[in-house]
Amino acid sequence: MLPRTIVCAVASAAMALVASAAGAHEQEARPAPSLSAAPHLAVIRHAPDFSLIDVSGRQVRLADLRGRVVLLAFIYTGCQDACPLLSHRMALLQARLAKNGLSADRVQLLSVTVDPEYDTAAVLARYASDFNAKAGWLFLRESPERLSPVLTAYDEWRKRVPNGELDHPARLHLIDAAGRVREIYSLAFFDERQAYLDIVALTRSDPP
Repeated sequence: MLPRTIVCAVASAAMALVASAAGAHEQEARPAPSLSAAPHLAVIRHAPDFSLIDVSGRQVRLADLRGRVVLLAFIYTGCQDACPLLSHRMALLQARLAKNGLSADRVQLLSVTVDPEYDTAAVLARYASDFNAKAGWLFLRESPERLSPVLTAYDEWRKRVPNGELDHPARLHLIDAAGRVREIYSLAFFDERQAYLDIVALTRSDPP
């Protein structure tokens, strides 16, 4: 098995390569999906509350984000494939939201590490910087003991595989302003263009 430092160096190089791709070119290269400007986003369940720490040490509680649409993702910085791709698409989404005037007081992106033993605040801060994360996109962590119930609540299991990486579902949860899960995306079906349309639909819907 490769030493952790080598694995992380390779992962960082891959992440930087993915993140540096021009958003417009990346979007043009992908086949145009069947996008829906009027998505049907049924209420799936109430989003379990949590309190985690951002890279500056500030407590971030999901309940305090009521009134905003939240997109919640689970990642880890040592991942070499799925997580950099997911984070790149979230970076494209962040840029699209900003371009269309959907600021952090209306939409909040959250990325929670599933590997808190390695992903210190400093490591997460570097990762966030690599993807040009702005104020509307927070990267969160906690001690393994405090994080475990959050992962369980969101059915985010994790398993160490022989090459030293973590296997985990890499799902994203779209939460409305009332704190209800309205969509769950798998990485295979996560397209930031549809996510943008879904978010717009939720910001335009009347409060419950």
